[in-house]
Amino acid sequence: MNDSYDLKHRILNYKGRLVHLYFLASLSNDVLISRLVEGIESKEGKDLENCIHMGDVVIVSTNDIDKIQKALLGGNSALFDGETTYLMDTKNYPNRSIEEPETEKSVRGAKDGFNESILNNTGLIRRRIKTPELCFHLTTMGTQNPIDIAVAYLEDKVNNDVLNQLLQRISQVQSQEFIMSDRAIEEVLLQQGYNPFPLVRYSERPDIVATHIQHGYIAILCDTSSSVVMLPTTLFEILEHVEEHRQTPLIGTFIRLIRMVAVFLSIYLVPIFALCSSFLKWDYSFFIQILIVELSIELLRIATVHTPQSLSNAMGLIAAILLGEFAIQLGFFSEDILMFCAIGTVGGFATPNYELSLTNKYIKVMMIFCMMFFNVYGFIVFNLIVWIALARIKTFGVSYLYPLYPFHGRELLRFFIRQPKQNQTNA
Repeated sequence: MNDSYDLKHRILNYKGRLVHLYFLASLSNDVLISRLVEGIESKEGKDLENCIHMGDVVIVSTNDIDKIQKALLGGNSALFDGETTYLMDTKNYPNRSIEEPETEKSVRGAKDGFNESILNNTGLIRRRIKTPELCFHLTTMGTQNPIDIAVAYLEDKVNNDVLNQLLQRISQVQSQEFIMSDRAIEEVLLQQGYNPFPLVRYSERPDIVATHIQHGYIAILCDTSSSVVMLPTTLFEILEHVEEHRQTPLIGTFIRLIRMVAVFLSIYLVPIFALCSSFLKWDYSFFIQILIVELSIELLRIATVHTPQSLSNAMGLIAAILLGEFAIQLGFFSEDILMFCAIGTVGGFATPNYELSLTNKYIKVMMIFCMMFFNVYGFIVFNLIVWIALARIKTFGVSYLYPLYPFHGRELLRFFIRQPKQNQTNA
């Protein structure tokens, strides 16, 4: 360890011999440290170990420097007593309060959400699944900057083949750092490469994750991340939203159908409009206008995310100049192009998954590029390539397009029509 200001060293006297206590003040609980010091200096126990009033104590050799350093960097404290070192759980990580996630709000239902503490997130799930079969398998990934993860599942419902395959992949990971936590874990475990589609489902809501686990799937909780990774998943599961299950079955079905139409429009409305408008008269400038509008909207979205609240009015003025009545009067864009691009953008905002909405935007822009050079043939060939690629995707043996491919009519109908909850009795 170095001479960082938060690395604290205390020399304590236990029955005439000196013991050395090390801990990081930025990651340790002051109350637990005070109790530890009082227990040692009071000399209550017959030996040093009995004076340590801690729930989790690990005894290691003082020569095991790597293990001691990892324990200190994880918020634990180390008590050196000659050739023996006691590692005590005194963690107290900085974290924010539990509040509703910004991207997964619902009118009804719970308003709590995960934060960056893996222990708090575990408790939020256990509060909803009160069964001894719920298991949290804790492990560490990474070498240089390791991260704690917990694999959550129900022992009596989980697919053991998928679970064993996941645990095997985790044990084989050799990456040095996982500072980006859940995002990096997805790329490493699923070997995503340049595939733009999300291969797992993210959520910051404990009720969604608990439901996912209750159905026999697996969740990965990452320390320092408020997003929980759920797998295996399909494209249709990613398109579900909690609000549909907080309403009556009829209203939930209505909301889901509108959402599906919005997702479809976010991808295909502008390309179909461009195809119909240019079918008889081909004009490259027409497609260039569409691309400029689409990319301008995306630029404004990115800028809005990083714009301070005090500058939001200025950002609105810039948006009005680029894409408003002023742009139409100057002849930059036509009214039709702005209208259809705006409707498609609203459909993108209605997409329940943020990663999927970004992917759909990318697919739409690439489709317009293909149509600009190859007309209707570009549209047909591009969509064939995309849907064939989607059909080939499998996450832990589960088809990404299930229940559309392989086709399962009843399950597909259940996706579009929200089923009422049934009263189940034990046989």
